[in-house]
Amino acid sequence: MKTVYESGSVEQIVSATAQKLKDCTFIMYGADDSRFEEISSKLHKALPDAKMIGTTGYLLSADSGMSQGIVAIGFLDSEVEVYVGTLRKVDTYPIKYLPGLIWSSDMITKKYKNNLCIEFTTGCEEKVVSTMKVCLEKVGMRLIGATAGNTAEGQQKKVSCNGKVLTNSAVFATIGSKIGKIEIYKENLFHTRKKSHTVTKVSDDERTILEIDDRKAMDVYEEDNNYTDTTVSEGIFFNPLCRVVGAQHYITGIRSFNKSDRSISVYKNIQKNDLISFTDIDSDFKQFIKDNLNDISSKNNIAGIFSINCILRYRFFEKNNFTGEYAKLFSKAANGCHAGIISDGEQYIEQHINQSMVCAVFTKDR
Repeated sequence: MKTVYESGSVEQIVSATAQKLKDCTFIMYGADDSRFEEISSKLHKALPDAKMIGTTGYLLSADSGMSQGIVAIGFLDSEVEVYVGTLRKVDTYPIKYLPGLIWSSDMITKKYKNNLCIEFTTGCEEKVVSTMKVCLEKVGMRLIGATAGNTAEGQQKKVSCNGKVLTNSAVFATIGSKIGKIEIYKENLFHTRKKSHTVTKVSDDERTILEIDDRKAMDVYEEDNNYTDTTVSEGIFFNPLCRVVGAQHYITGIRSFNKSDRSISVYKNIQKNDLISFTDIDSDFKQFIKDNLNDISSKNNIAGIFSINCILRYRFFEKNNFTGEYAKLFSKAANGCHAGIISDGEQYIEQHINQSMVCAVFTKDR
């Protein structure tokens, strides 16, 4: 496994990346939105035999965050076997394009017990995850994924497969490891409270909560979290919502507090009668992260890590001057082979989640 962090002109980025990953047969990457199409097309032309999937977003290098350039991880043929493909029309009818995923997940799981599906989507996350679940669950293949991010104002979100840039689509890779296990991890910085609430009214698109417990959503939120209209925006980073599904809790990031109708807009679909709770950020989030990464590295003989961090985590880290330290911690945990992208949403097994980190840890048998 090899990682690349490059900035500069498109020509410089493509040339350096192609040179460093010339022996790789599978590449995952993130690149800046404004040059994504050009980078994707030229990188595929430079390495036509390598299978590739890519997305837009902010990026994590070995020691810092990046808003421009490329971060990539490449795999040798001796390390993995991979099939890549696409789901189109994710807003309406992605199931029509499922046969490719059905075939490739079946091929990989029959041959490799250590396997994983990684996807990048332009949106409609709940629909994408539920569609992919149809076949992945049958063969026992797990899923992690990312929503394209750092999108230019007024532009459509983009992903790519083998150099072709797509909108209103998801791209995927079904991966079988030849060298060891593929572990997946999920982390958020928040602790749920025992007290729960019921969502009683939502918008038609299920991305705005109008009422909680038959009261205006903002009224309930401010009351429980001791915020006022002046301070409530702090809650985006410190007290996000949490959807409760049995014993599992899935963070729901807050997009905005809408004072005109006292509603709360969110990054994840919320339905009427959903059970939610409010959360509190860990009092020592830096040590919390260090402990988790130490745990991951101590349990595994790591060949490489591919991570996906939520944009709200990234902004929080930036506010706290922690991004560079965080990138270095991940690089150390991955034995120097870490590639990270910053997403507008994360997918984990069968859920679309927010304000979290998910990662794939590729290990080597000892």
